[in-house]
Amino acid sequence: MVLSILVRMDNMQEGNELKTMQAWVVSEYGKPEDLVFDRIPVPPLEQGGPNAVDTLVKVEAAALNFADEIAIAGRYQDRIEPPFVPGNELAGTVVETSADSRFQPGDRVACQVRSGAFAEYCAVASDRLMAIGDIDARAAAALPVSYTTAHVALFQKGNLTAGQTVLIHAASGGLGVAATQLARSAGARIIATAGSEEKRRFAIENGADHVIDYRKPDWYKEVKSLSPNGVDIVVDPVGGATSEQSLRLLAWQGKLLICGFASGEIPALKANYMLVKSASVHGVYWSFDRDPDEIRAIQQELVELCAAGGIRPLIRDVYPMGELVAAMKALRSRETVGKVVLS
Repeated sequence: MVLSILVRMDNMQEGNELKTMQAWVVSEYGKPEDLVFDRIPVPPLEQGGPNAVDTLVKVEAAALNFADEIAIAGRYQDRIEPPFVPGNELAGTVVETSADSRFQPGDRVACQVRSGAFAEYCAVASDRLMAIGDIDARAAAALPVSYTTAHVALFQKGNLTAGQTVLIHAASGGLGVAATQLARSAGARIIATAGSEEKRRFAIENGADHVIDYRKPDWYKEVKSLSPNGVDIVVDPVGGATSEQSLRLLAWQGKLLICGFASGEIPALKANYMLVKSASVHGVYWSFDRDPDEIRAIQQELVELCAAGGIRPLIRDVYPMGELVAAMKALRSRETVGKVVLS
């Protein structure tokens, strides 16, 4: 998408005065524990051209997503060849621009990038940046991926309207928190799933009408008892058996929205359930390259909602930039609530 390729330190010629930065580097595919926190050159800016990398951002907060670990392992759909800096969701302050940038040094921004967020600096195409004003960087770092994805899922794919029933899986995670808040603002009835008692309590506090412990083997029976005619929309970032059961829970012309595979398992969905309920399954994937104007409009709306208090990104687990491995371990443990952020 937007990042220039980082040159490795051992390729720098003697006398090169290029500034350097601390960054996490994937030198070869593997586990987070294989990453190296290294000093590498600050990525250079480009002049002119479509999608030019024309703005350098000092990263103040970088949010973690389950896709980060998949990318590090080399198993993400949009595979990035090593060496690269992982991380795709950040907020910070513009420190340098080329002539064509839409921003100026000192502007506060957030963005989604293909890679490069887990570093002191990130070079970005200004067309991808969203101005965040006075919003706290840690909160703003949750907007580019989690809240944008939730918005695309509920309103662009799901066509959510007031009074509909929405089942939101992993409701205490980054995407689940965002989807719950946005569905609540639209007047939906929300059934949430979460694991621990703390997470279930939080899901209610965040706006869910009902919450179910997904660890129970018969969790789906509770959904049926709460919504005998089925649910209109399922927001599913989990995948695996959760997706397969969710398909059976859809109401007539219901929609299953596939937002990710946090379980690590890609489901094999049976088309007969879609047929008999006239139901549909939608992959929720967006990019600036395909829908730049629509994504900018969505993100502008999210910034305004956040500034006005209409949405409230939950940032509870914050780690220093140098503790990425510990942060990813915490996210993997499923014990975190809301977004995990490096700052």
